[in-house]
Amino acid sequence: MTVAVVVLLLTAAAGRDDSGQQGEAHEEIKSIEAMSSRTQTADTLTETAAPEQEKEFEEWVKPHIEGMIPVYGRAGIDYISLDDFELMGKTVFAEAKTEEFAGQVAVAEIILNRVESENFPDTVQEVIKQDGAFSSWGNGSVEAAPFDDECLEAVQDAVNERIFPDSVVYFREGHFHSFGTPYTVIGHHYFSSEEGEGR
Repeated sequence: MTVAVVVLLLTAAAGRDDSGQQGEAHEEIKSIEAMSSRTQTADTLTETAAPEQEKEFEEWVKPHIEGMIPVYGRAGIDYISLDDFELMGKTVFAEAKTEEFAGQVAVAEIILNRVESENFPDTVQEVIKQDGAFSSWGNGSVEAAPFDDECLEAVQDAVNERIFPDSVVYFREGHFHSFGTPYTVIGHHYFSSEEGEGR
């Protein structure tokens, strides 16, 4: 299409007697040629950038492992099992189903932060089932909890991206713990950090 326009303009320029008008026509042709060159350059850059972006994406995404869920943004956890993922979902339901979605994600985050912490057990199962850690486990609420789509989505958000520093490992309803350092409040839950503790 660009070539056709250039030919038309050349023809029009050649048919004019006035040198000023011919000059204007030549300027228009140069402008169109420059635009065509820039378009080709942009197309070339787009074609070469796409594979590089795809490569970066492939390097960022963790390899698929059957029965495992990849965890991102954490130095201490690469994957959790599907069973761990589902147990976290049931725990979030038992502990925070009535909370806003951000509060549900935060409870899932606490579980993962505890797995990373030197002061808690090293697996999701052990963290949730630790004596006195989650009252909902002790009273049977976790085991009775359904697989709730919203709570499972909250767990997925927590494994996709860290929202708290790794030191935030405590939460309770109504007020901050007497130990730890207050960090933030989401809904009815008060979250605290183990930073500053003499542990």
